[in-house]
Amino acid sequence: MKPTPASARKSAARQTAARKTPASKPSVRAPAARKRAPRPAGRAGTPGQALRTQVELVRTALENKKGEQIAVQHLAGVSSVTDYMILCSGLNSPHLRALADEVVKQLRHAIPPIAPHRRAGSPHSEWLVLDYIDFVVHLFTPRMRAYYALEQLWKDAPVVP
Repeated sequence: MKPTPASARKSAARQTAARKTPASKPSVRAPAARKRAPRPAGRAGTPGQALRTQVELVRTALENKKGEQIAVQHLAGVSSVTDYMILCSGLNSPHLRALADEVVKQLRHAIPPIAPHRRAGSPHSEWLVLDYIDFVVHLFTPRMRAYYALEQLWKDAPVVP
C-alpha cells in the first residue's frame, strides 16, 4: 500500500519535531542538609578527648603564630550549632591570613587529618571563619572583634582555660 501525501507529511513532521525536541534537562539536586561529621576517635581515646585535643592543637597553632587574645568557649550545653568556638585577634590582614593558614596546615597534618568544612570571609574583611563542624575558629582584627562582640553574645558558655 502506497502512503498518501498527507500521511507522508505527518510522518516527516513527527521526525522533524523529534529532532527539534530539546534534550531532557539534567535533574537538579537540592543541596544536602548539613550533617554533623562523625567524631574521630584518634589517639586520644574517647571522641570527646579527641575533639578537645584538636581544639588544643588549634590554640597552639594560633599561639605559635602570635595570635592575640585567644579565647575558647565550650558551647555544647548552650547551642547545638557547634561544640567549641575559638576566637583570636590578628594585627592586620596578612596576620589573619597567616593565622588561618597555620590552623588549616596543623589540622591537615594531625592524625587523623581534618579539613575545614567551610571557610568564609577574607583577610580584607577583617574576619575569617574556619568551620570544622564540631568547632569553629573566628579570626578577627581587634576592631572587628570589638564590633561583633561574640564573647558577649555567647557569655553563657563556659570559657575553656
